[in-house]
Amino acid sequence: MQASTSAPGAAAPAVQPSTFRAFFFVTAPADPGLLSRVIEPVAKLGTVPTRVHASRESGDGSEVTVDLRLTGVPQRTADLVERALRAVVGVRQVMAVIEPEA
Repeated sequence: MQASTSAPGAAAPAVQPSTFRAFFFVTAPADPGLLSRVIEPVAKLGTVPTRVHASRESGDGSEVTVDLRLTGVPQRTADLVERALRAVVGVRQVMAVIEPEA
């Protein structure tokens, strides 16, 4: 039988969440190849988005916004997707929210 390694009354070590959900909101000029370039980094990491919604905005339709969501991914995957989205040709802005799943 092994002895306990923690002192009585000591707080249990914090458990790091293993999966995260990530929400990405991408803004870019309307371009026929944009959606495939936005989805590509997700696919390369072997992940399937839980949501992809794109719409043309800016009254004249010159801008596209993409709502891309991932769930059940490691934090590293979410971070890599965020970095890749910021590097996509034509992307003006990426807003990202990455949080542990409950």
